[in-house]
Amino acid sequence: MDVELLKEMARHQAWADGEHWKAMHANPPLLEDEEIRKRLLHMVQASEMLQMLARGETPDLARMKDREPPADLEAAMAKAHEGLAATLGSADPDKIVRMPRGPNGPFEAPAGVLLLQALMHSQHHRGQNASRMRVLGVTPPLTDFIIWYAKGKPQAGARAVTG
Repeated sequence: MDVELLKEMARHQAWADGEHWKAMHANPPLLEDEEIRKRLLHMVQASEMLQMLARGETPDLARMKDREPPADLEAAMAKAHEGLAATLGSADPDKIVRMPRGPNGPFEAPAGVLLLQALMHSQHHRGQNASRMRVLGVTPPLTDFIIWYAKGKPQAGARAVTG
């Protein structure tokens, strides 16, 4: 697994999520939309869980699922970005991690694959949020990786951490 590429993707993710937050702040009804908020919370929780697994920790899935959503989802997402950057800097991407469940039961995967999943999973849900923005009458920001690259790989906003 190419850790430098994963780090680059993580920097893009922090920037792209920051662009979505800018759009949501510019259009306050988006911040109150239940679908968007549920997805943002899910993005944070999934990233945290995958990071923990990649570090060799055992997440308490029941506790994670039942905890109260953070009052400040934007700060929670920035913290997840910070954690991902730190995990990418310290985890062994080749370390095999036992996963408790999968489509055919338990399985094993390298930590690098779990971190790639954390990135791809958020990208998927960011796309869903962009579609929801359109339904609600807001043009979402362009956040494709190639757009970020063409803009000179801008850093994330003040709240997001890019590592």
